[in-house]
Order: sequence, then structure tokens, then C-alpha cells
Amino acid sequence: MSRSTGHLLRASQRHQGLLITVALGAVVLPFVGLSFCNHPSLDDFLDAVTVRNLGFWQAQHYFYLTQTGRYTTTVLLALLNPLLYGRLEANWWAVAVGFIFGTLFMLRACLSALPGVSPGAAWRLAGILLALWLAYAPGQAEGLYWFTGAYTYITAAWLLLLWLLAFGYYAAARRLGQDHWAGLAALAGLTVAVAGTPEPVAFPFLLALMAGAGLDWWRGRGRVLLLLAGLAAVGSWASFTAPGNFVRMKHMGASFGLIKTLAYSAGTTGYLLMTWVANPVLLALSALLLPAVHRVAQHRDHSVVLHLGRIPTERLVGGLALLLTAASCPAFYASGTGLPLRARTVLHLLFLLGWFGTLLAWCCRRAYVGRPSAVREELANGRLAPLWVGLLLLFFFADYNVQTRASMLGQGRNNVVRAYQQWLGGEAGRYDAELRARYAALAAKAPVVEVRPLRNRPDLLYSFDIAGLQDLEALRLYATYFGAKQVVTQPTAP
Repeated sequence: MSRSTGHLLRASQRHQGLLITVALGAVVLPFVGLSFCNHPSLDDFLDAVTVRNLGFWQAQHYFYLTQTGRYTTTVLLALLNPLLYGRLEANWWAVAVGFIFGTLFMLRACLSALPGVSPGAAWRLAGILLALWLAYAPGQAEGLYWFTGAYTYITAAWLLLLWLLAFGYYAAARRLGQDHWAGLAALAGLTVAVAGTPEPVAFPFLLALMAGAGLDWWRGRGRVLLLLAGLAAVGSWASFTAPGNFVRMKHMGASFGLIKTLAYSAGTTGYLLMTWVANPVLLALSALLLPAVHRVAQHRDHSVVLHLGRIPTERLVGGLALLLTAASCPAFYASGTGLPLRARTVLHLLFLLGWFGTLLAWCCRRAYVGRPSAVREELANGRLAPLWVGLLLLFFFADYNVQTRASMLGQGRNNVVRAYQQWLGGEAGRYDAELRARYAALAAKAPVVEVRPLRNRPDLLYSFDIAGLQDLEALRLYATYFGAKQVVTQPTAP
């Protein structure tokens, strides 16, 4: 190794935290930039007008009977939609920024509960997970920049993370003989809340709790998981059997039977896992982070390490694969189609958590059973870090295809490159200008306002538009929001 190379490596090690922070900032920056060109979609306007017209409680009744049984989602809808509190459609940037940094804070809160993780390391690890998700999730237009899609699915992931955090604190308090009743009450409330989120999150959550409760009952342990599983079952029954679900199903495709649902869900899961696990950036980053994960696993007296160390890794992998399969079942059963991109986007975030959680469980298991692994020891010593950094940079800028739909094949560039192109290339700015011009036309109070199709539709921001809509009731509600008398549309260009 030359002297200059050695100096460079030592300098990079001294300033490792700063370099990681700068790199993560460069990944997140274009998504924040795109947020300032973001605008509400049609459902955001319609839901706001519905809640305004009916009021909070009547809106809950209306949604439950005619649209969905996701009671947590509809409560949040009637409280969090910014359009309820003013004409904010032209200042919509805070919505996506809030979801980006809210996810960062939630990840950091969970990581800080791990033993041996300093506050700075927790922030950096949370940033790494956020950057991976932003860069490789398959549908950010629906899953992040569309408010209705984001609050429906991202807040479900937040609630699930809060549940895991609360469960960890409860288990630790009970193990140490401390007062844990307040923690149990919080855990019960979060269980009911998660059960009222979208089915791709709520159904696997219910199955996991039922499996855990069954194991505890078989081993003669406590009844806490049995209580939580019961609460989740009651909440899921209220959500899944709502009349609004069946009203929506009438407007969907033909539903599948049980066998076909399981077959298609298993096939979809296999494809998603093949696509996500084969991401070379994820593999290189996992090898780079393994020394830090290994150090966490050495805290053998910590409750998280103890619990993970008792689980055989192969069973954990199989269980997570089954839960991912279960996440697809409700969509195929109800409509005969796979999960929408907004659901796949949040499932990618949960996949990343499961991936690194499995990596930690593997290290904890090795420490628990006392079996050294030559491969793990070689990866964990950190000597290969320069190799992994080089491969990480190479793979990041390579054209890896992360799309999960045939119609989107060919969009192989990661989302970061595309976000910079759409932000700095001006397409997002032109999209923003078109929508601001539309708002000005709607505010002019003309007897009839004609909404024309958008010429600029950046695929990281645009999901769908009102142009071409033939639903007269939806057009009436849209006009009501802007105070216009009548809105008509032209067909959307292909």
C-alpha cells in the first residue's frame, strides 16, 4: 500500500461519521427537493371535503359503511389531512418532508433501544435505512408524495415500529421486576391501533401475534401475548368485516379463491424477495455494517439479544417470508390483483428492517449457542471495509433494476439518480408550475373551469390526476373545495 493511500484511509477513518453523514445527506437531498414541487392528488381533496361536510364522527360512519374498515386510517384521515385546515395545496412540501424525517426519527428511536448503540450511531444507522428505502423502494410517487397513500401506509409502519419499541421496553421492565403496567396498557392500545391499519400490515401482524401466543401457551408461559393476540383479532375482525370493504370489492376485479390467493401470494413474495435480496448495494452495505451488528450481539445480558439469540435463524427467515406472503393475500383475495405500489413501498421498508433484524439475530444466535463462525469472524473484524466501500459505490451508480412491475421494467436507475434528474432537470419545476396555474384558474370563479391534462408528469411525483375523470360526484367535490361552480375535464394524454 502506498503512503498516500495509507494517509487517505486513515483520514477517512478519522472522519468516518462526517463522511457517512454527508453521503446520506446527498441521497436524501433530491427527495426533499422534489417535496417542494409536490401537490395533493384528487383523493386528498375529496377526503378533505367529505370530512368538512360531515364532521369527524359522521365521516367515520360514512367511511366504515361505504369505503373501508381501517378505523385507524380513517381517524388519522379526519385529523391529519392538512387540507382540512386551510388552502395549503400550493404549499404541500411539508407533507413529504414530514414523512421523510418522521420515518428517520422513528427508525432512530428503535435503533437507540439496542445495546451499545450511541446516539450518533443510532442517527447514522437510521439514516442508512432511510437512504436505502428512498433509493430502492418501488413506488415513491404513491407511497411517499401522495398524501393519502403515505399516511395510509407509512403511518402504519410507524405504529408497528412504536409497537416493537413498546414491547421491548415492556419485556425489559418485566424482566427486571419493575413496574410494567403502564407499558402493558400502551402496548394494548398500540395493538388495537395497528389492527386498524391497512391489511398488508394488519394481517401479518395478527398472524405473528397468534403464532407467538400459541407458542407461549404451549410452553406454559405468561398470557400477555394471548391478550394482545385477542385484541388484534377483535380489531382485525372489526376492520376486515366492515361493510365498506365489500362495497369497494364490487368495483374491483374478480376475487380469487383461497388456493389461488395463496399461490399468487407465494409467487409474488418470491419475486419481491428475489428482486430485493439480490440488490448488490444491500449486500455490500450488509457486509460493511456487520462489525457494528456483531458488537451489538456481544451484549448478551440485554433482553433484545437474549430473545433473538433463542430463535434459530432459519426459522426466523422462514417466518418472515411467510408474513410477507400473508401481506399479499388480502389484495389477491379481494380483487384478484397484487399489492399497489404504495403498499409495496412500505413493505420494502419493513423488508429492510427484517433483513437487518435477521442479520442481528444471526449474530446473537452464534453468541448464544457459542459456535464460532469463520465467515462471520472474518466479516466482523472490519479488515475488508475498504473493499465493501468500493463495491458499494460501484453498485450504487450501476443500473440495478428494482422495479416490481412488468410495465416499469427498464427504469433500472435507482430513485436517487432519477430524483436528481427530475429535480435539477426542471421536469418537477414545470409540473409544479402547471398545477399552480390550475389553482389560479380555479380561484378565478369562472362559471365553468376546464381542467386540462398535465404535460409534465415526473414519475417520482405524479400518481394520477383529475384530468379525464368522468365521475360527476368527484368533480363536484373537487369544485367545492376550490369554490368553483363547475369543473369539467379533458381526457388525459397517454
